Amino acid sequence: MRRIWPLYFLVVIVVFIVDRYLFHMGVTYYDLLLHFVFVSFVFTPFSFHYLFWSLQLEEWMYLAIPFIHRIRDKAKFYVATSLIIITLIYSAFIVLLPYNEFHLLYFMPPFWLGAYGWGIIAYLLKKKGYGVNNIHYIIIGLLFMLYIYTASNTHSEATYEFFTRFLIYNLALPAFALLILNPPKVLSRVTVFLGEVSYGIYLWTLLFQELFGVTGILYGVLTAIATEFPLRRKEITTRLMKV
Repeated sequence: MRRIWPLYFLVVIVVFIVDRYLFHMGVTYYDLLLHFVFVSFVFTPFSFHYLFWSLQLEEWMYLAIPFIHRIRDKAKFYVATSLIIITLIYSAFIVLLPYNEFHLLYFMPPFWLGAYGWGIIAYLLKKKGYGVNNIHYIIIGLLFMLYIYTASNTHSEATYEFFTRFLIYNLALPAFALLILNPPKVLSRVTVFLGEVSYGIYLWTLLFQELFGVTGILYGVLTAIATEFPLRRKEITTRLMKV
C-alpha cells in the first residue's frame, strides 16, 4: 500500500484531469470512483486509461492471497488447479469469438487467474524442497521462438489468437512457475529494481506519449524514476545504513 497506492491514485487523478479537461473525453466522476475502488476494469473497462486494468486485478489478488495462504496445502492445491482450469476453459472459449468481443473479454479476470494458480503450485513445490534444473529456460526459449514464428507466418486472425493468447500463453505459465523455483541469482537484484521502477513506467509512459508523441516515452521514464524513488526512500536508507 505504501509503495503502490500513492503512485496509482496520483496517476489516476492526473489521467482523469487530462482526459476530461484537455482531451475533452466523455469520462465521468463515476469512472473516477470505480478506479478508486479498483473495479473499473470490470464495470467500465478502458474508460480513460486501459493500463489500469491489470493493476486493479492485482490489488484484488493481494487481498485474496493472504486468505489462500492460511488454508491447508491440499486445499491450496485445489484452489490452484481450479484457477488454472478456469483460465483454460475461459481462454479456449473467448479465443473463438469475433475479435472485438475477444479483445474486451481478454482483459477480464478469468483469463489471468491461471497465472496465480501456477504461482501457488510453485510455492507448494518450493515448500516441499522440489528443485528443477534449467529446463524452464529451454521451454521459455522454445515458446518464444514459436511465438515469433506464429506472428511472422500466420495471416489468419483466429489462428494467431489461438496460438498466442491460448496455446503459448497457457504453456508459458507453468514454465514461469518453474522459473520461480530456480530464479537467476546473478540478475536478482537488477530484475527486482527494474520490476519496481517499471511499475511507474507502466503508469506514466502512455499518458506522456498521448501528450508529447514519441518523446513522451523519455518523459514517462524520467517521471517514473522521479516518483518511484521517494516511495523507496525508507527502503534505500535502511540498506545504506546496513552497508
